[in-house]
Amino acid sequence: MKKLIKYIVASSLLFLSGCWDHSELTEYLFVQSLAIDQNKDGTIRLTTQFYKPAPKIGSAGSGGGESFFNLETEAKTVFEAIRDVTIHTGRKANWGHVRFIVISERIAKQHSLGEVLDFFYRDHEPRLLTGVGITKGTAADYLKEKPHVENTVSEQLNETTKIGSKFSAKTYPANLFTLGKQLHNEVDTAYAPFLKKEKEVENSIYIDGLTVLQNGKIKTILSNKDTKSLLFTLNEFQFGIIELGCKGQRPEETFEVTEAHTKTSLSIKGDEIHYFIKPKIQASIGELECTNLQTAPQIEKLNERIENQINTNITKLLKKSQKKNLDVIGLGNDIYKSEPQLWAKIKKEKIPYFKKTVFHVKANVNVINTGTDISKPFHQK
Repeated sequence: MKKLIKYIVASSLLFLSGCWDHSELTEYLFVQSLAIDQNKDGTIRLTTQFYKPAPKIGSAGSGGGESFFNLETEAKTVFEAIRDVTIHTGRKANWGHVRFIVISERIAKQHSLGEVLDFFYRDHEPRLLTGVGITKGTAADYLKEKPHVENTVSEQLNETTKIGSKFSAKTYPANLFTLGKQLHNEVDTAYAPFLKKEKEVENSIYIDGLTVLQNGKIKTILSNKDTKSLLFTLNEFQFGIIELGCKGQRPEETFEVTEAHTKTSLSIKGDEIHYFIKPKIQASIGELECTNLQTAPQIEKLNERIENQINTNITKLLKKSQKKNLDVIGLGNDIYKSEPQLWAKIKKEKIPYFKKTVFHVKANVNVINTGTDISKPFHQK
């Protein structure tokens, strides 16, 4: 019996395929990040940052230098510029480990990001969780910066957009997946972080708000303050700071949002659209400058002040967007889901639905932690 089993196993090995079409690691260069710019003649200029292959043990020059290098290629299309890597390096670019893609503001204003990034949605190597950001000025300049903490600037950009969104609520952590999904929704409203760097200052990349795209192109750039209001409305706010003024005094009081959930609802009354936005927020005190919290009514009054501030901030964002007739919150998607016939009419007749919508914003805030036993500003005796 054992001999029979051995015979069957040995025979089956004859029908197993070998690695006839395999590729050696030495045939590839692995991409860390990519910058996409446009030349004056309209051609695409790619700056690709590669992991530098480690030298062999004991070889000359081992143990020093950067762990990456940048390579520029130019062509009429992104894919052609990518394949031109081979004529410079003798290796094929592998996109399985790319962390971040930066795109210049100039390209994002002239071309749809769906068009620019088409290759990355079709090729099997890029990961859909690859981060994406829009840059002020030339995108390639951002790959020349050195990271503060991470090993590579691509990792820093990826972590900055994700952690910056989570703990400051001043941006949206866009990646190929979220962009692709948003670019194919009914209103085609999408979001990507807006990156800047200080002039003549090394290693100074930071996030300065959010780009709002329609039809894949930049329509407007939101400030950090407006980005917070947008994230409340989208139910994407996790943690962040709310600031309150002290009746004309320069010092401001700060409160950290520790939990936030926003419910939205739609109501159609004749030809009038009403949209209700109700953020429910728990917060803790960060800094007190002018408020005493010795009694329950004083705490309730503080809750109302924070609610009014949040309501005001969201309403200002909506009014500015209505003036531009820019559906910054993706309201059309909700209309499409709940009232498909109305949405079909809006699209057919090109009705400026967002401009005419009546918004109702009502936040509910509960300050649950003062951070200390002192119920007044610390500087007061």
